[in-house]
Amino acid sequence: MLTPPRLDEPELLDEHDAPRADVERSLRDLRRFNRYCGGTGAYRRLVKRLGRIRSVVDLGAGTADLLDSIPGEVLRVGLDFKIDHLLYLRNGSRVHRVVGDARRLPFRTGAVDAVTSSHFFHHFDDEGNAAILRDSLRVARVGVGFTDTRRHYAPLLFVRMLALLRLVGRITRVDAPASIRRGYTIAEARSVADRAGAAKTSVVKLFPYRFGIILRK
Repeated sequence: MLTPPRLDEPELLDEHDAPRADVERSLRDLRRFNRYCGGTGAYRRLVKRLGRIRSVVDLGAGTADLLDSIPGEVLRVGLDFKIDHLLYLRNGSRVHRVVGDARRLPFRTGAVDAVTSSHFFHHFDDEGNAAILRDSLRVARVGVGFTDTRRHYAPLLFVRMLALLRLVGRITRVDAPASIRRGYTIAEARSVADRAGAAKTSVVKLFPYRFGIILRK
């Protein structure tokens, strides 16, 4: 009863002709969501579950703020197919930025300790996500950690309230509800993760209203 039906609709931020001012406002919104609504904490807890890692590739990295939040001396590589997302607010960042497609990772086998993603899983269907997880396992020496928002009415109502109050930009007012409606439940995420072929697979709840997929080599 607390899970809305899944609707797979495209998001405005993924378009190539969105006005630059609207795109930059949406990227700032996403960074604020991470900082104040638990995204950064969920990501860091997920990375910590992978153990001590010294190199990581993050898929769909956007402005790479999550990679920059990882403590310690870590080689950080952010991959995104939108170069304008990677370049935005990059000054002072420790992240190496790569333009590429997560469905065809441009990295050799065993290139880094871990491959991660945050709020990216919902962009793909079951088959696409299973393929991305398998290729991520190829690239990772230790394991893979993906996290995303669970499809649930609570986060959906929250982002709709922000949209109603005009506390987020035009693109975010459309994309935030759409991304939650495109999301997965924990059971659905587990079904996809089980197809990746990992030696060990875990799917866990993360606060707030998130799930984490952890694959071990």
